[in-house]
Amino acid sequence: MVPRGSATQNLRRHKVAPGASEPARSPSARPMPVRVLARVGILAGALALGASGFAQALLLDRIAAVVNGQVITESDIRWYLALDPEAPEGDLSESMKSRALHQLIDQTLLRQEAEKLPTLTITEQEVERYLAELRARFPSELAFHRRLAAAGLDEETLRTIARHRVEILRFIDFRFRSFVFVSEQEIQWYYEHRVVSDAQRRGITPPPLDQVRSLIERILRDEKVTSEMIAWLDDARRTAEIILYPPYRSSGERP
Repeated sequence: MVPRGSATQNLRRHKVAPGASEPARSPSARPMPVRVLARVGILAGALALGASGFAQALLLDRIAAVVNGQVITESDIRWYLALDPEAPEGDLSESMKSRALHQLIDQTLLRQEAEKLPTLTITEQEVERYLAELRARFPSELAFHRRLAAAGLDEETLRTIARHRVEILRFIDFRFRSFVFVSEQEIQWYYEHRVVSDAQRRGITPPPLDQVRSLIERILRDEKVTSEMIAWLDDARRTAEIILYPPYRSSGERP
């Protein structure tokens, strides 16, 4: 059943189409597409743990994957999910952790490419702005800090993750968004076939094109950026050395 609401509201809700065992070299494992917004996850350096003991530290720091020599650990996966307000709290399923790992693999490939740009300098203001937007996606400041504490994520590591994420977003803008063009014909087609058509199904009056033009252009631009980035990631995975460690590879896989 389609929820009621104005065509403009519906348009704004539009989502753009985001151990000891021998490791498996698996560049063919296809990760989920990267979402082009602040839900991006990235590797971080240090792990802050309480007095939970050496055994827990070993568990959290277990290697999950290696991407072109760069390690992704279990703690990186936990941090990625802790900073996703849509991820549930508490115990995480293996399938959820696996999806998070593949997101991290994609974003590691993007960041490795971003590091090749000598002029990519991230300011503290950009980090603060990103963190403010991230906190705003949680129900409250208390809920945000509860997630950090549960994942063993301290302020210094949080800021490192935020800086890495901003680097990726800046690279996406430089490498993909700056080369995307949206024509007037594409805007007109989207308006007639999406906005007007949706309004007619709902029995409401569609908003004037001029009222939603900029929003349509942004949606189409994001769709093109996502498409270009997915194609780039497909090529990057084929040429990268991606090693998956248990339990993130099937028992039948071989190096």
